[in-house]
Amino acid sequence: RASRDPSAAFQQRMAALRRPRERGLLCLAALLCAVCQQGADAQREAPAGRLLSGGRRWRGGGGGSRRTPTRLEETGSPESIIDTGARWRIRVVGSGRFLYKNGMSIIGTKQFFSLFELRRAASGAYFIADHAGDWLRLNSLEGADGFERLEAIKYRPPPPPDPASDAEHSAVVEVEQRSTGVAASSGPTPSPFWLTRHASGAYMVQVSADGRWYLCEHAADPQKLVAAAGGTVEGVNTSALFELQRVVAPEKEREQEAAPPGGALSFVERAKRCVMRKGGRDVVLATYHNIGMMDWASLFWGWLKASAIDRFFLLELDGLTCKAARALNVSVHFECATAADMMLPPELTHIQKASALADWGTTAESAYFKFLRWKLRFVELLAMQGVDVLMADVDVLILSPQFVPELVDMNVDLVISSDARQGSYDDNVHCPCSNAMYQRYTFDWVCAGLFYMRATPAALWFMRQAQEMMDEYTITDQDAIQAVLTGHTQVAIPQDKKRGNVSDGVSGAAARRAGSWLKPIWLEGLGATENLRNMRGTQPLNAPMKEPMWLRLLSAQKAKGFTWKTMPLERYGNGPILVHHWESMFGRSYGEGKAQLGDAPGIGGFRSIHANCNTKSWLAQDVRSRSFLLQPKPLK
Repeated sequence: RASRDPSAAFQQRMAALRRPRERGLLCLAALLCAVCQQGADAQREAPAGRLLSGGRRWRGGGGGSRRTPTRLEETGSPESIIDTGARWRIRVVGSGRFLYKNGMSIIGTKQFFSLFELRRAASGAYFIADHAGDWLRLNSLEGADGFERLEAIKYRPPPPPDPASDAEHSAVVEVEQRSTGVAASSGPTPSPFWLTRHASGAYMVQVSADGRWYLCEHAADPQKLVAAAGGTVEGVNTSALFELQRVVAPEKEREQEAAPPGGALSFVERAKRCVMRKGGRDVVLATYHNIGMMDWASLFWGWLKASAIDRFFLLELDGLTCKAARALNVSVHFECATAADMMLPPELTHIQKASALADWGTTAESAYFKFLRWKLRFVELLAMQGVDVLMADVDVLILSPQFVPELVDMNVDLVISSDARQGSYDDNVHCPCSNAMYQRYTFDWVCAGLFYMRATPAALWFMRQAQEMMDEYTITDQDAIQAVLTGHTQVAIPQDKKRGNVSDGVSGAAARRAGSWLKPIWLEGLGATENLRNMRGTQPLNAPMKEPMWLRLLSAQKAKGFTWKTMPLERYGNGPILVHHWESMFGRSYGEGKAQLGDAPGIGGFRSIHANCNTKSWLAQDVRSRSFLLQPKPLK
């Protein structure tokens, strides 16, 4: 309670603690009340200002009891500043944690990171946004512990006023600004930040124009980034110093580099450089992503190396990912393919903001749908070169050197991972049918995020059928592959481009149901206010083909000699399996629990684990980064 005492006597006591000869007292004070953590290499000099644990501030220089937010009118607004195109990874020097947008919170994590753009206003202030376009701000409504926390917002600047009513508009703005300090009709606004360079080359991120407030980690919960008072760049400790690591160069600099991502080599030559010889067959491990998934990609690379896989072929989706991967020092050899290599029609390759996080819609125009279409074409083109293709999303973590050889030994045209729901995970919104009583409806579901396809005529027929299904009915790769294999989709309603619009009754958007398919089963939302009347949370399931269509497809499979298997979940786990075994296995560190299991390579006998079904958050929220999944190294 004394920390809120503004008296001169209190200030004198605080000043005494800052003197070098009083260092012993400072150590005692740090044990009792430090919130800004020091890393292993933290400076041992007393900082000019620290935070008290439990929500009390140590105010190093007196003054007001709260930070006064700076108005955009004082600094300029971000939409008026040109984006240079550079993207940065931001790391806390002391703890080594990276800034990461989890939902709309900005947290510090050991493994995951977001890429940020920094826009500098003429005033010298910076505005910071993540790569998806959400702007950073300090929430002026303090949390339960008393601190302002860093968060992301979807900022949309107010539209310009009608010139005919400029005078009236200005009057309204002036009145609102007096009462709220925020421009009229703008909603939450981004916070300006000031970067002050430290002698080490890192930066102190100040959050007030007068320099008295700065950003630092919260010691009791190092995932939180909070505002502290009274710091100076000379005396601040390493929990309030941030390293800026450039991952993507500015656009002008990129324009000067004429070399394409794939270099001068042809697609065939690049594919040959990625070939591995496994079980007497030539295999290429392929993946695809944009820079929005670079943090997962770095984890993916680490597990490839730990599992003795030394190369892969990357389909980049945005023209930025390959150079970004090289900037992050990818640990295994890779080659790059681009949209141009796919030789698809322009309507399938032109994407605006392809490097932002994918639009998860499944309309034919959505970026996500086009990405998935490129992916299947990528597999087809590789198989046409006579090499088998192991396609793995970057959130598939390969845990064993036996991973590839065992898939090769299954001796069928296609081996695909299972997406059946099993275990205790229950998140029907992000993982339909994960509730135990609905899991029976997913027993034959497959996952297009991990499959091994041989370079056979039958497999090529299958891959072309799946692409035709995507194009004809506007469904994802997963629904298309499911349909070709089992005669039904998972959560898609196949659409017919040639028919008129029919409301789907869920989103209110127009859907064009295909007449060659039967209606889906409707899974009612499980929330208290979700029901079939209001359609909230309602999801379509397992829309089947009409019988004649399915019989024709079965006949074609038999004529082509196409064979396939599903990977067993007990060896190639998915998101629900990850959650089910989190406490007993995947959430543990090396040496705990079932880290060593006799003759079964990989932990618990698992060759891989796929963090799908929104289970990435389980890893991102591992505050201590205990999970061995976050620390790739060979498993015993």
